[in-house]
Amino acid sequence: MSTERKTIIAVDDNLENLNALKNTLKEIYKVYPIPSALEMFDLLGHIQPDLILLDVEMPEMNGYEAIKKLKSDVKYHEIPIIFLTSMSDEQSEMEGLKLGAVDYIHKPFVTPLLLQRIKTHLSLMEQQKMILDRNKEIEELLEIKTKEVSLREAAELEAQNASRAKGEFLSHMSHEIRSPLNAVIGMINIATDANDVQTIKSYLEKAGNASKYVLGVINDILDMSKIEANKLELSFDDFNFGRMLSNIIDVTSIRAQEKHQQLVVNMNSNVPPFIINDELRLSQVITNLMTNAIKFTPENGKVELNAEKMDEQNGEITLRVEVVDSGIGISPEQQKKLFTSYNQADSSITKNFGGTGLGLAISKRIVELMQGKIWIESELGKGSKFIFTIQAKIGNADKVSAEASAESENEFDFKKYTILVAEDLEFNREILTKYLEKTNIVIDFVENGKTAVSTFKENTDKYNLILMDINMPEMNGDEATRAIRAFEAESGRKDKQIPIIAMTADVFKEDIEKCLAAGMTDHVAKPIVPKKIYSTLKKHLCS
Repeated sequence: MSTERKTIIAVDDNLENLNALKNTLKEIYKVYPIPSALEMFDLLGHIQPDLILLDVEMPEMNGYEAIKKLKSDVKYHEIPIIFLTSMSDEQSEMEGLKLGAVDYIHKPFVTPLLLQRIKTHLSLMEQQKMILDRNKEIEELLEIKTKEVSLREAAELEAQNASRAKGEFLSHMSHEIRSPLNAVIGMINIATDANDVQTIKSYLEKAGNASKYVLGVINDILDMSKIEANKLELSFDDFNFGRMLSNIIDVTSIRAQEKHQQLVVNMNSNVPPFIINDELRLSQVITNLMTNAIKFTPENGKVELNAEKMDEQNGEITLRVEVVDSGIGISPEQQKKLFTSYNQADSSITKNFGGTGLGLAISKRIVELMQGKIWIESELGKGSKFIFTIQAKIGNADKVSAEASAESENEFDFKKYTILVAEDLEFNREILTKYLEKTNIVIDFVENGKTAVSTFKENTDKYNLILMDINMPEMNGDEATRAIRAFEAESGRKDKQIPIIAMTADVFKEDIEKCLAAGMTDHVAKPIVPKKIYSTLKKHLCS
């Protein structure tokens, strides 16, 4: 029981009785002697007593009327009430107990008996309160445990569904990668056995197209991995928005022409010609939507690409892009799965149309990174409209024009430069040689990092740049770079460091950061894109 002094209100219109109660109780309890029930209710507006001693026979409002009012008010109905009265008949006592009193004591009271009864009822009330509090705690714990069980079951079900979806996805990816790889290998074998140049070129072109498809699948998987690791990032720059749309149409129109489909592009005049955003990723989203629209629209159908500016504030605009088709449409149930990783709207889509099923999930994340949103409006058999918005800044036309002019000049003549290339795979060395052949650059190849270090040390002034593979035998690219940087520091060449460009298939942010931390200057991803390697060489050789 609590050691804090309890509060008791004693109500009696007889002042002698009231003083006697006060003197009896004041050594043990906080006592508030009140001469009437009406004054008791005024006092209750300021304090909450632990017990009330209530006389029955009083003017204005008697004890029975007072207890009825107390028990009807939720603020007071739990307060224990003891009638202390000179009325000693059984009927009066029964009436008081029926109205909710916990005890009925007759005057004149016996002090020890009164104190004991008060103590007993206060103790019972405190124990009851402890039981109620404990029951409440148990109920709250039970509710928490119930929620935990529900969440655990939901998580287990979600994990099972995710595992099943990933299993089906991996099985599908196996097909998506193996089938075009089989085509690549088959076409190359046929080309190898052929004698006619046109036949060879035709089969090699088909092999190249199939290999690009495989690369697209792998890029989708890598993008999805970045998204799940929260490592997909954007690279913002100025670009010509209209030209980007034209490039997308050039790429996607080939399949549309094969299906005799009508492609319509509507770019509102309120769209700035130049914007600042990630051109590559924005193009990826629109291309994915266009490719899907063409894929799921029957022959002689129609696909529209619409773009307009929705808002502009302080040089930042909201762009809205729509891709509308007259295709098969998508049901509300299927729409719920559209932007989910490793799921397609319907498993039969995979069988009938192919595809990784990752494009929309990737597009959704890219749009969100651009501070926008993407959604669909569609009905089965009535076509689909994919809509997304993004935030972009108004671009610099002069900057884009200057870059375009530099590109058109195609100044990639590096005949006065010599580079050292560390690459352990022969076919990669052969590809790089072919790519760089027209630049007139001189190339010395080594097959591992250890040889790269010794070759550079022996010919320090010969090389203008090093292309460094990362995964090589004997010494990898990171170790070789550290060794070269240490040699430069010891030789007093720290201020004249040779540019070292990482050339690797490791394309995640942490892989690039690891290369830079080892002392490399830049990074070029494999498979090598000719334009990218040319621009990177120009950046570091001609600066």
